[in-house]
Amino acid sequence: MLRVTTKQSDRRTLKRWMTPPPYITNAELKKRGIEEVLFANWPGPATGSGRLRPDEETLLFKQLHYCGYRLSKLYQSAHKDPRSVSPRRYAKWVDRYHLIRTRLTEGNLGLVYDLIGRSRFEVLDREEMTSEGMMALLRAVDTFDPWRGYRFSTYACNAILRAFARAALQDSKRRSKIAGPWDPDFEESDAPERRRDDQRALFTERLQRVLHLESAELTDIEKTVLARRFPQQSNRRRQTLEEIGRQMRVSKERVRQIQLGAISKLRKALSDDVVLQ
Repeated sequence: MLRVTTKQSDRRTLKRWMTPPPYITNAELKKRGIEEVLFANWPGPATGSGRLRPDEETLLFKQLHYCGYRLSKLYQSAHKDPRSVSPRRYAKWVDRYHLIRTRLTEGNLGLVYDLIGRSRFEVLDREEMTSEGMMALLRAVDTFDPWRGYRFSTYACNAILRAFARAALQDSKRRSKIAGPWDPDFEESDAPERRRDDQRALFTERLQRVLHLESAELTDIEKTVLARRFPQQSNRRRQTLEEIGRQMRVSKERVRQIQLGAISKLRKALSDDVVLQ
């Protein structure tokens, strides 16, 4: 009869323990008494449903990364000596991690559905976009750094839009490689046109975001020239450089220089956009 030693049993117990989740490294996690500060109202912050207030969301993310930090320390200690760490203690932090992660995910599900309704990726159906959006949201929850001062919604929206763009590109490549029965009505594929439409829609959406957030730092004169040269309303007529020059009492050449400078700023802002990268 085979007898299992204590050391072999400890190794088997260690193998059953999950690999610690990723976490953001920050000096605050190593401060003395930080556990009492972060989990002073536990389990209050991890309960409830619906959208989260900014302060609640920041606290939950710090709690999430602290759980990952503690699990990493316990896992390292268990690898050196499996008997030094209690499985019950490890399971306590695993349960907390999953409770917090679930609350953060459920509180931001609306971002996925909102972007599905506003984004224009015609090659993707709603179910595929939902799946890609959910996976991107989960990855964003795991990698968001709450100590940088940014809102999670901004970070998550960029991640979800990038996932949509990647999925649309992969779908277009897949469709171009699949052979189908010959049909004279479908002899010429419209895949390139659809791809250009998808790219145009993505660039238009990011350009509107740049203008809304004023990240291009356009001056009032540059905004005026762009608004008259490229009006967003379909019922407004596009003015010529000469017409704008007469209204602003400057030369036609000066209006052209202002227009080129504004377009250059917009191109620079779009080149720095994380979604388009």
